Amino acid sequence: MEEQHKERKASYKYSFRLDEQQNIRFCRMLAEAGLEHNRSRFIVKRIFAEEFRVVRIDPTLGRYVTRLNQFYEQIQRVGNNYNQIVRAVNTHFSHTAIPRQVLLLERRTRELKALSEQVIALSGGAVISFSIL
Repeated sequence: MEEQHKERKASYKYSFRLDEQQNIRFCRMLAEAGLEHNRSRFIVKRIFAEEFRVVRIDPTLGRYVTRLNQFYEQIQRVGNNYNQIVRAVNTHFSHTAIPRQVLLLERRTRELKALSEQVIALSGGAVISFSIL
């Protein structure tokens, strides 16, 4: 029973030759498919018309997403600081000074919200989603 479940190994080998133009085209196709390091797999998939996917990684997109994640982490830190500031205002300021301090804090929060909305708009809204007061 165990022998039936074993994967069949490829045991037949074929060889062929290409001229210069064919080789250039073949190398280009390999590069487009992202299979430069696995020619056999590419050839088998092409012969038997199996679907293969081309995955391209854009390094600038990766850096952009990293920067967005850093921005999001900063927003989280600001939220934490916001809570600490409100707690400190309530603890250390008189009831007459509290509304003025909270008004300043709200103004800065609105500025931060506008900035985050600009970042989300520039990102297409799909990369990150979060809300600020």
